[in-house]
Amino acid sequence: MKSRIFGGVFVASCLCGFLYADIVTLNEAINKAGRQRMLSQRMTKDYSMIGMKINFGNPQEELKKSATLFSDTLMDLIKFAQVNDKPSHQALEEVKKLWDPLQKELLAKPSKEKAVATYEATNNLLKAAHKATNAIAATSKESTGEIINISGRQRMLSQRLASLYMLKVWQVDMDESELKKAMEQFTTAQTKLESFPKNTDEIKKGLTAVDKDFMFFKVLGMSQSKRYIPSLIARSSNKITGKMNEITKLYEAVQ
Repeated sequence: MKSRIFGGVFVASCLCGFLYADIVTLNEAINKAGRQRMLSQRMTKDYSMIGMKINFGNPQEELKKSATLFSDTLMDLIKFAQVNDKPSHQALEEVKKLWDPLQKELLAKPSKEKAVATYEATNNLLKAAHKATNAIAATSKESTGEIINISGRQRMLSQRLASLYMLKVWQVDMDESELKKAMEQFTTAQTKLESFPKNTDEIKKGLTAVDKDFMFFKVLGMSQSKRYIPSLIARSSNKITGKMNEITKLYEAVQ
């Protein structure tokens, strides 16, 4: 009973910062579009955990909530872009074309035989969501537009690292160099964030905390040991994602 209660609390705490609301500002649109990238990878992670019958953090519930959030946010972004920017609107419509069939597959019973195809489909969704985020960010005339994009992408990379690790544990055929590549991308982006001249004390403190969690995550993720620790990877990735979500929101307010 305690584990079930903890699992429910864990999912709620991971998603509590991802609230449903109409998009009002451009910075908010950049943030939420960037969050879609993260959700694509979080759903891959959860799909693999469910397939392996790993119940830590209640991946079944997290997957359902992530899928609902992705759908609702996509509609909000399309509505926002319809009024504000045609290229962004077209990019978001491409995301929708990929998302509609993939959503059904992700919410169906996971299959190891279909895992590679699902992984490739979520990667295509990620690329489309990234393109849409960049299109929205390109309309910003503020220096914070780019930094919000970079900060938001860190959420995606933390979940991508976890999803790649889960596929490795599940022994799904995949290119393991992608894990190393994602590690390097996270490190490079973190350096850019830390050197941003408009960082507030609160942002600096948050980035320091993320660095500590990432070092632990990096050691676990790149270990050559065959003794896998998926529950710790899931926990660490969600901690980093949650903290980067807070930091990205703080960047929204930077002038």
